[in-house]
Amino acid sequence: MESASPQGDSTQILLERKTYFYRSSLFDYAKILLAEEDGRLVGTMSYAIKDVWLGGNVCPVAFAYDLRSDPTYRRSMKRGLFRLWQNLQWDAQEHGAPLHYMNVKEDNHDSLRVMYKGGAQRVGTFGVCTLPSLPRGYTAPSPCSDPLEGAARVEELVGQRDMRPTSLVDCYRRGLELGYLKGVYRLERGRSLAQVSVWDLSELYRGRALRIPVPLRAVAGVINPVSKVLPVPRLPTVGQPVHYWHCFDAYTSGRRGSSLMRQLLQGLRCLAAAQGIDILALFYYLDEPLLDRPRFLLQKTMNYHTLAITRTGEFPQPPLYLDIRDL
Repeated sequence: MESASPQGDSTQILLERKTYFYRSSLFDYAKILLAEEDGRLVGTMSYAIKDVWLGGNVCPVAFAYDLRSDPTYRRSMKRGLFRLWQNLQWDAQEHGAPLHYMNVKEDNHDSLRVMYKGGAQRVGTFGVCTLPSLPRGYTAPSPCSDPLEGAARVEELVGQRDMRPTSLVDCYRRGLELGYLKGVYRLERGRSLAQVSVWDLSELYRGRALRIPVPLRAVAGVINPVSKVLPVPRLPTVGQPVHYWHCFDAYTSGRRGSSLMRQLLQGLRCLAAAQGIDILALFYYLDEPLLDRPRFLLQKTMNYHTLAITRTGEFPQPPLYLDIRDL
């Protein structure tokens, strides 16, 4: 089921995990459910129950993820897969969670239709901007000496925003313990600043390009040989393994904030290339007020909707916080 669920539309990337359970290891309470019909595995879904800020108070919510189904079974989703949702809802209610939510790619119309019919409401949309690594051309930045201080800065700026974990510092500390957090990187010029955290999950999973549009393949045929001598990106080719770094909690301040973020990400692209990483993926809510986002040549962005179902009729209010552990 994982291999039958590649990411993307015109460009399709299949995610291959070293272990299916790493995501669940980030939460204190998580379950992986299986749906069977007549002894046949037809679907799976994971969920976690975690404490977040919601309406100015700390309360539990349920987060559903890794929903997968046998493609030949999609017409019968109301049976086995519906039971997975029922189990999640019962467990969430027992834990006092007033809502549960999941992130769905904006062009996954089947899943969106099912969620909307089930009473879900879109409460936010986040983007994933993917940037090919750069072999040369920019100075690679050094990480901050204390990544937890960087997390504390973000926590202070975000405040008690809906869907924010109770402690960002604890999330970052857990990332350090598990070896996922590569570092917090920051550039400052006068009163302007740019900061982002980088997470390296390349030992846990990698992508593999299944389909790339003909025009992009033509560009790759020209640009990839040139990238060996000039500061231009190397593009993935069909069948090639793709290794990622993930960038979270990006924020800027000051008049030159966007320019500094561009410089910072360009340097990280060079650092990524030097360490065998193919793609830098930047995650952000589209209405994030703390980020003046720069634009890049050859960037590709995929959008995901955050959908919530609530028992109280009260939904999270934007701007939301995008939890690193959810992704």
